[in-house]
Amino acid sequence: MGLNTAFAVLFSFTAHNSFTYKTNLMRRILSLLLSCSLLTASAQSISEVDLKEINNYGLKKLDDAPKKIYISQFRFNFQTLYLDKERKVGGFRGGSEYTRSYKSDVEANLSIGLKGLKEQDLVDIVDAAYKDLTEKVKAAGYELISVDAAAAAEEMQGWQRKAGGSLNQSQFDGYVTVSPAGYEYLVKATREDGKEKGGFLSKAPALSKQLGGAIVLAVNIAVPFAHEAESGGSKLLGRLGGGAKVVAETGLQIGNDWLNTSGTVGFESSGATLFALNAKQGMANYSVGNWLLKKPIEIGDVIAKQKFKSEETAKVDWGTDAGFFRVYDVDNRFMNKVHAVEVNSDKYKAAVTAAAKKYMDAVWAEISSNLK
Repeated sequence: MGLNTAFAVLFSFTAHNSFTYKTNLMRRILSLLLSCSLLTASAQSISEVDLKEINNYGLKKLDDAPKKIYISQFRFNFQTLYLDKERKVGGFRGGSEYTRSYKSDVEANLSIGLKGLKEQDLVDIVDAAYKDLTEKVKAAGYELISVDAAAAAEEMQGWQRKAGGSLNQSQFDGYVTVSPAGYEYLVKATREDGKEKGGFLSKAPALSKQLGGAIVLAVNIAVPFAHEAESGGSKLLGRLGGGAKVVAETGLQIGNDWLNTSGTVGFESSGATLFALNAKQGMANYSVGNWLLKKPIEIGDVIAKQKFKSEETAKVDWGTDAGFFRVYDVDNRFMNKVHAVEVNSDKYKAAVTAAAKKYMDAVWAEISSNLK
């Protein structure tokens, strides 16, 4: 109900003289107007979606694909702990034995934890997003293919079946990975520490063909609350001075950065926000879509922007003359800063759900423009 409803109620209010009736109507009007103002504020606090396409090909051919969709992956990566460090190795500096100095090793560590969320809060967000996507798929006239059919395909033989609805803290450092409750998916293997191995997109074309040319979707959404924030000038001064420094800034986002920065994985396994599509009926009938973000979707009014810093300076000793030797006395230096950021769970859930929906709506608009 919006402003039009409120005005209709107001019109009804003028047609009655009962004090009780008027009082109840006034309460309804105030409630409606407050709801409208909150919706407007929520919309204004989420920045625009700027999609980035990678290797998109043959999307017009989706018009020829069967009206079936398999959602191979649907997961959110929620950052609950920001971790960063800088370490610099010391040693001798200078020329001759009597003009050189010895600098200590130095390390700065920064940890920022997010407080106020419960496990169910994160599951609720993912469940709502998954429900929204499946309703869109069904409204477009598409049948959802079950995990049973995917598991039976030749391409997926030997893959493990997993259930959503729980939290996995092993996938990416500082992040909790969540898939929807009641949803099942396939992974190549699970390591002893709980980390899932996939590379699912490399299987998607062959799987699509074995599923009769059905569309295969994979959705991954990253939700960081803090990011590295040291300026270029500060970094340069740090290199020249020999100290270690880490600076981070808080601020909730649907992120566009890779969570796995090892350089050993592609964008599809990086943990970055991604909505991927594959459909293959044959060599001449192949569709690919990969929608990432050019920049983060900023989510305001939930976590205040605030900078945190951990810094340590190396110790330098010019040495003491001890006859045939020169003795240096330095201790390696370490700085460890730990902070906690409080968040309102209701505001977090509402805002992240709305921002994720805004991203998925933008991608679905691109996909649906090519569907029957």
